[in-house]
Amino acid sequence: ECKELWGGIRSQDSDISAGNVIGSIYSTAGCDGGKGGDIYYVGVCKGGIITRLAIADVTGHGEAVSKISQYVYDTLKEHIWEPDSHVILGEVNQRISNRSLDAMTTAAVVAYYREESEARVSYAGHPPVLYLRSNARFWSFARPPGRKGQSDGFPLNIPLAIDLDTFYSQITISMTPGDRLFAYTDGIIDASNPEGESLGLARLKDALDANTGTTLTELKSAVLKTMHEFTETEQTHDDVTLIAMEIC
Repeated sequence: ECKELWGGIRSQDSDISAGNVIGSIYSTAGCDGGKGGDIYYVGVCKGGIITRLAIADVTGHGEAVSKISQYVYDTLKEHIWEPDSHVILGEVNQRISNRSLDAMTTAAVVAYYREESEARVSYAGHPPVLYLRSNARFWSFARPPGRKGQSDGFPLNIPLAIDLDTFYSQITISMTPGDRLFAYTDGIIDASNPEGESLGLARLKDALDANTGTTLTELKSAVLKTMHEFTETEQTHDDVTLIAMEIC
């Protein structure tokens, strides 16, 4: 059985503590009030043996996109119990591709397996998740094996709803209690300053590295502050979602 801790497409700004997980999340829709194109999910399965994090971004804005993102979220939730992250993405891609929805979606799914002390990460064209080991000073990217590669002639790790036959791979990272994970949508790294320059991955990592000793709530606030100072505005023209999580 799997229990959802967070999940949906609505604006969210909160912290949780449940089982072997603590976390902090921020999600807001840039153009549609309380709902948008970003999707988030954090849950535990088998009494906390597996902790799963999923984040996704449906292309576009407005009410039409929020309806599609709700369908994608509902489909994701149906398959969240699958044993491996790459299987989840494959199942969701099949469902939304068969519906012929105009719903190009990037996504990342991370599962932490307590007994194996490892995280398994899969991507569908999504920006890379970062992780921090408890004894480290700097965050690392869990980089996907390749967004535009091929696997036996099939597309590899491309966004959902583009090709029915896409294959989603999986990478494994050793992790132990005290280690952290950080996932986000491109509304953060694509945020631009008045000169049109994007925040980018390097500045995001710099903000995370400068706050390794903070609480998850403080880390979340620091990233948002970095984004707002860079763009010189408190407003955003895109959906923005981030999830910071620590294994207990």
